[in-house]
Amino acid sequence: MHTLEKPLILDTTLREGLQTPKVYFTLDERITILQELDNAGIDFIEIGSPYASEGEKKLVEELSKIKTRAFKVVHCRALESDVDTAPENVEWVALYLSPADRHLEAKFDKIEDKRGFVLKQVPRAISYAKSKGYKVRYTAEDAFRADPVFLKKVVIKAVEAGADSVSLPDTSGGASLTDVRRVYGEVISFLREAGAKCVIEAHFHNDMGMALANTLEAWMSGARILHGTINALGERAGIPDTLVLATWMKVKFGYDDYDLGRLIKLAEYVSKVSGIEIPPNQPISGSNVFTHTAGTHQKAVFRDPLTYQPFDASLVGRESSFALGPMVGSEGVKASLKKMGVEISMLGEEVFEEIRDRIKSAYLLHGRGASAMENIIIAEVLNKTGMTKINIPESLSAQILIDVESMGDKYFEDFCREIIAKNKGVTEIIEIWGSSFDYIVRVEEVPSLKELDAIVNNFRKVRGVLRTETLITGKKIK
Repeated sequence: MHTLEKPLILDTTLREGLQTPKVYFTLDERITILQELDNAGIDFIEIGSPYASEGEKKLVEELSKIKTRAFKVVHCRALESDVDTAPENVEWVALYLSPADRHLEAKFDKIEDKRGFVLKQVPRAISYAKSKGYKVRYTAEDAFRADPVFLKKVVIKAVEAGADSVSLPDTSGGASLTDVRRVYGEVISFLREAGAKCVIEAHFHNDMGMALANTLEAWMSGARILHGTINALGERAGIPDTLVLATWMKVKFGYDDYDLGRLIKLAEYVSKVSGIEIPPNQPISGSNVFTHTAGTHQKAVFRDPLTYQPFDASLVGRESSFALGPMVGSEGVKASLKKMGVEISMLGEEVFEEIRDRIKSAYLLHGRGASAMENIIIAEVLNKTGMTKINIPESLSAQILIDVESMGDKYFEDFCREIIAKNKGVTEIIEIWGSSFDYIVRVEEVPSLKELDAIVNNFRKVRGVLRTETLITGKKIK
């Protein structure tokens, strides 16, 4: 392996990110993204594809006028006419033309000598862009599925024409680490032998879940510029998350070039304006990443967060937290109470254990809906200590969802009529269709969780009931 050279990150949210289905950014949104990427220290920023339309050309032109420390890049086909759409204010033009036969057959059916066309057009377009003063990247689209011998010929032609960098993208997202080592190893080897000084870039799609790993492997194989987008946006399954790439460089390799906290905030902004929510389990920026749920984990993390984290959350402007829920431990309860402003040093261990056990029992009885009961349980237990007085709702209303073996079962429906007659809290029971549950039980204004527990337990004991789930209901809007 070569000595690892500090990588440079290229963000293409404003180009690749716009290829995400249903995503569009206004000019003001693009300006914000551009400026925040620049402020975060990103090295290269692709600002769009000016050849795509007159409207896109105008937007890219406006972005090109904004001064940035980062180099601005526009994306074009390897055509002189596309180069003419590039603004004067950008430093780089990226030109793509695939050397892969599959692409050539699908796109150039009227050209008889398709490979000959590529060998002529790639250097012609590069030379033209260089003559206009741009630095040029040649993108060998779908490099991993191209004939290796022909790929080498095209790359050599590109470098001879003056390409400053060559990108070897995994356009279809199907490459393995072995493929990366082979393709990048072969190309970089013959470029070194030829004395070429061009930079190699890495652009990997995530269709098979390998984009981040492949990008890092490409870097370790000699690539210098690594591509990403905010929140991993992009065509189909997207490409690596710029924030994750930057975090890897800091945590694993010590390169402290990027403002990770600013990138976290930008991820939240892009999520808002793109309409694509950040999944809770998204690395680094997901809401679950630094949240610990299992009791054994919480006990350890309460003392040392790095027992169950690869790095301290503060490194990216976040903090470790503890969830309550069905797996909660006493330490998780303590952390939650502390966050609520409760002086936990004044409470005995039995208080934390009671809260823990009641919350676990609530999930077993009520299912996911128990999350709405956690604060009520905490208040009830703390109020018993006499040290606090937390307001609790005077009554609770709920909907109990019930799944039965057979809808319309006479035994179950007779029980329903009986419980409505005997329990004033149960106001009606409705058969429902099109759901994984069969009935809704409406419960109105019962005095306590204990009363609600009793009603649910009654239903769970009925013959034919398979499962239930409880939803606490709030105000009625009339």
